[in-house]
Amino acid sequence: MKILGILASILVLLGYGALMRVDPAWGLLHPRGGMAMLAISLAIPNVGIWLATQPHRLLATRFQLAAAGWIWLVVQGGCLLYLYSQASPSV
Repeated sequence: MKILGILASILVLLGYGALMRVDPAWGLLHPRGGMAMLAISLAIPNVGIWLATQPHRLLATRFQLAAAGWIWLVVQGGCLLYLYSQASPSV
């Protein structure tokens, strides 16, 4: 589960790189932090997914951590797909 979370995060970051090539309004540090802020935002759910694999935690807590982490990764990926579909090509 941890490796899948990392792979999903890498795919989102690669997608953001593709978005930067299509639309120059998106960059490494803009808008609002760009890829740097996205990387931090993707590290947080990966920590949650990692915490969910620890067997000493209660099952309900582990489930909540994993669900919250995966929901956040799916939302980030979905938002990136939407942004990519709405991006205006550079001329």
